[in-house]
Amino acid sequence: MARVKFGKVTRARRKRWIKRAKGYYGTKKSSYKKAHEQVVRSMAYAFVGRKQNKRNFRKLWIVRINAAVRPYGLSYSKFMNGLKLANIDVNRKMLSELAINDAKVFQGLVEAADKALNSGITTINKVEIKEKVKAEPKKAEVKSAPKTATVKPVEKKVENLASKPEVSHEEANEFLSKMEAKYKEHLAEEVEFEPKKAEVKSVPKPPTVKPVEKKVSADERAKIDGSEVIEEERHELQKYSNKLREVAIEKELTAKLQNVNLRDMTKKELIEYMRKVRTAIQNKK
Repeated sequence: MARVKFGKVTRARRKRWIKRAKGYYGTKKSSYKKAHEQVVRSMAYAFVGRKQNKRNFRKLWIVRINAAVRPYGLSYSKFMNGLKLANIDVNRKMLSELAINDAKVFQGLVEAADKALNSGITTINKVEIKEKVKAEPKKAEVKSAPKTATVKPVEKKVENLASKPEVSHEEANEFLSKMEAKYKEHLAEEVEFEPKKAEVKSVPKPPTVKPVEKKVSADERAKIDGSEVIEEERHELQKYSNKLREVAIEKELTAKLQNVNLRDMTKKELIEYMRKVRTAIQNKK
């Protein structure tokens, strides 16, 4: 596959920037790097200049109109106010051009503005204020309250309990005996009724909090129990102790002998542990 070169594209891009820098001073018009920097800066200045250009021309037109109106005894502000009162709508650019190129037309505009100012015309239109006829307030209609519906009292039908026949004690016993015969399998044997005595709950005593014992390290215990006297190395004692622990696990001895941390024992404690395991094995035999 042929090699792709981008020299043509790069050269064209640089030519475009140098073309924009035509007429610049020194290397800004020929060197790509300098030309690129200057063109970017010039574009930023041009953006601001387009806004300032409108302000500057408006100032220029106002100065020209003011200078042209002064010989007629008017100022710029009075002249513009007179044109507004005379309903003459001409922008400042055209007024400045007329003042320079066509003095007769401009003189006619000045006379029209002066006439409007002297005639006392104002921009506010006179409006005749008509008196408002106050309408008589309507009388508020008083709505009569709706009549409450008469509720007839409900007559309660009182049943005459004396008319119903009372159940005798013998009939109740017969009914109970029938129920017992019918549900004999589901009912328990007859037990004498004894009322339950109210259980008096004893107030629980507050638990006694035992003081937390601080754990002493193996090195500190070794200084106290006399492990320093034992000459054998600790790793040897731990090796034999580990073997006896395996035997204790095989023989299923007590959990105290099985679940032991040999690393946290001193030399003396390791020996005591081995003695305990031995005696436990002998006793089991």
